[in-house]
This record gives sequence, structure tokens and C-alpha cells, in this order.
Amino acid sequence: MRVRSSILAAALAVTIAGSVGGCSAADRAEPGHMPVVVGAGSSDLSRLLAQIYAGGLRSTGAEVSVAENLGDRTAYLAALDRGEVSMIPDLTGDLLRTFDTLAGATEAEDVFTELNRSLPAGLSVGDYATAEDRLALALAPDAISDEGTTVTEFLRRDGVTVGTVEGEVDPMDVRTEGMGSPSFTGARFSEFMVYPDAQFAVDDLNSGAVDALAIRTASFGPLAKDLTTLPDDDHVYPAQNVVPLYRTGVLDESAVKSFSVVAGELTTADLADMIGEVRGGAASGDVAGRWLGEHSL
Repeated sequence: MRVRSSILAAALAVTIAGSVGGCSAADRAEPGHMPVVVGAGSSDLSRLLAQIYAGGLRSTGAEVSVAENLGDRTAYLAALDRGEVSMIPDLTGDLLRTFDTLAGATEAEDVFTELNRSLPAGLSVGDYATAEDRLALALAPDAISDEGTTVTEFLRRDGVTVGTVEGEVDPMDVRTEGMGSPSFTGARFSEFMVYPDAQFAVDDLNSGAVDALAIRTASFGPLAKDLTTLPDDDHVYPAQNVVPLYRTGVLDESAVKSFSVVAGELTTADLADMIGEVRGGAASGDVAGRWLGEHSL
């Protein structure tokens, strides 16, 4: 029998239902008449997304602040559960597998549908964006011999070496994250090279020291533009679209609509470029503010 995990059972050991049932004074206030706190984890991507969604919310007249560096997913979902933050931008696939550890969906719409079904009482999600940070296998731009190769075909090869950037892709995810796909029977290769940064990894890929890089399509940054990602026709790696997760009933209609506006404008290329700026020393709030201004948000 399929058993769904929840924040109580799988991640946080607290009950959203209990906290929502208790209702703090802030929760009892009318939506739109209380400050909105947007939470962010410790990654560049999380902080950047928080600033983007916060800016979208401010465009509706809401009073908004951003709480950054809340830690990993377990920590910031706990803050959401406690009511310390009103919403958290995150990724559809990762959220689904937090709330339902046995979920098998991998295509974007299916992942979003199952995520909606798996949410604990008291949580909602807005529209997901085309912007994503999914796992992908990338080749050097001139890798003609691999033209037409798919992710599934590559993973079935023996004797290849895959590079990853430390802290961005867990080598085990490259081999196992696709196990939910019915067409994927497991990766055959076992050689990995872990690099300290993206430039070092790309240089080795271009020199032929590794056969492919396992990257996150946005988190890898602007260098991803010059790489050729293998088509994932079988949806081996689950969709990881940007999505806002928020406490039900604490945002008014205009606030929720702002999520749809961000979803319609934000692209993976935008995120990759902005992550490059942040890693170059720019403040995430300044980078997000410039993007928001360019898109009239």
C-alpha cells in the first residue's frame, strides 16, 4: 500500500495541521492586512528566488520582508510550518519527494499535479514557472560523436566518466534520481570526477577529461549556455520547476496573482544569468530588483 510522507513523518516531525488548527493571531487577520515574510534557504538560487517573489508581492502594495539563510529544506519548511514565514519559493520535484517519498511522476505537469495532491493541510502552491533547476547531462559544444544521444542511452554506457560540481549535484542522484521513470533501469557507469567550481569542470569537459557533466540547469550559472544538454525524452530526471509554496489563507488574491506573473516571465536562462551575477559579488536583492524592473513587476 502506498504511504504518503508528510512534514510530520518525513521531514520535520511537526504537524502543519496542528499549527494551522491552533491559528496564531497573524493567521486570524484578514489576508492582505498583515506583513508578508518570504523565506529563503542558504543557496544562491533560493535567496534569488525569494527576492524575485518578494518584489512581485510588493508590486501589489503588500508589506514584504525577506528572511534569508534559513538553512536546508527541512529547516525552511519548519519555519513555514511555525508561521515564521508566509511563503517559500522552491522546486516542484524536490517538494513532491519531500511530501510523498514514493511519488513516481517525472514530467512537469504530472509532478505539479501530484504535488498538489500531496500537500499537507494548510499549504498551497501557486503556478509553476517554466524556469527550472533540473538535473541534466551536458556535453562539450563540439561533441559531434554524441549527437542524437539521449539521457537514457548515455546512462546505459560502460566506461564513461561524469563530472559534477561540489555542492551542486550529488553523484548518487545522477545514478538513482531517475528510478521513478518506467523506462529507466539504472545507470551502468560508476566513475565520477568532482570539481570545486563550474569553470574548472567545463575546462575539463572541453579537454575530454570527462565525458559529460551532471549539472543543475539554473544553478550551474551562465556557463551552461555554452554546453549541449542531452535530450531527456524519457523524463528520467524529474521536473524541477520553480513554484511558490505558501500558507493557505494568509495571502490575498492580488498577492497570489503576482505569483502567476512571475511564473509567466521567469526563465531558466534568466536564473542562470542572475546566479552568475550573484556569484560575481552582486547582492541578490539588487540583481532581482533589476530583473523585476526589466519585466515591469
